[in-house]
Amino acid sequence: MPFGDILGQEHAIELLCHAVQRDRMPHAWLFTGQANIGKFKTAVALAQKLNCSKIGEDACGKCDFCLQIKEENFPDFLVLRPEGKFIKIDQVRNSLNWLNLHPDQAKKRVLILDGAENLGREAANAFLKTLEEPAPNTIIILIALSTKQLPETIVSRCQQIRFRPLSPEITEYILRRNTDLSEELVQLISSYGMGSVKGNLANSFEIMQTVQNTAIKWLTTFKSETLEDLLRTCEVWGKSKNEEWRFLLDFLETWFRDLTWIRFGLPENKLLNRDYTLNVDRVRELKQCGKYFTLHQIFEIFRKIKESRAAIDLNANKSLAIESLCLHIYRNAT
Repeated sequence: MPFGDILGQEHAIELLCHAVQRDRMPHAWLFTGQANIGKFKTAVALAQKLNCSKIGEDACGKCDFCLQIKEENFPDFLVLRPEGKFIKIDQVRNSLNWLNLHPDQAKKRVLILDGAENLGREAANAFLKTLEEPAPNTIIILIALSTKQLPETIVSRCQQIRFRPLSPEITEYILRRNTDLSEELVQLISSYGMGSVKGNLANSFEIMQTVQNTAIKWLTTFKSETLEDLLRTCEVWGKSKNEEWRFLLDFLETWFRDLTWIRFGLPENKLLNRDYTLNVDRVRELKQCGKYFTLHQIFEIFRKIKESRAAIDLNANKSLAIESLCLHIYRNAT
């Protein structure tokens, strides 16, 4: 996938192209930003640009080298991903041994760490030495959601590029181009992507809808009996293979974002929770919920949602994490 095929990341691509054109390529890049916005595709496009067999402003995307890189079977291109929760020390050692080999066919040997925030401590320490003393003709690209879970020693040795959330127009265009979804579902999934493309939501639409309806019933009443029902449900969701807990966190993020939007009197047609396929008045429900909170409480809850997600990513008990979050919201509402 050449740079020209990547949408919505013009700033990042411009920085990379300038570095290539001026032959001032750092030995290590760090791409950060939310999931599903084009970081990995941009890393692949950079590897293609550096090694394309045809000379041009962009990779051709069609030569043997470009196609092999896209399919991850080019001898001088390697992608390292977590095995389970973490990128393990043995994975890093093997990849670093590979990186120190002389390029077989490439102008630049490229190693991508996709999910770099999942480096274990030993793995991160092993990787640090390579960043300090890189092998010649090699490029390392770390991809992470943010720098928060990366050691500062690693971050400081990389050239960072922050990838921006995609506009609704771009996410809707990508969904229309790559799926057979109805227009209503395209708009719904685009809104819940919050700047990223989550096409897989279409396969779980009914589950997502159930989670939202259950949460909204509680968020618009804050009765003790609905809280009890929700906590029992959260215990089930935390253990379910359908990952309802993840849909709940995603929904709560959009919901409390919308409460902030309404509180500041911003246009209601830009709300994430609007009427699409459901014959309900979501704006009325949002305003009803907003009566229970001050602006400061909304900000605090939004922070708590982020903390809950981070805790689960670090292997916290899912049921307990979302139950604790719901209790926190309930205490602020009453």
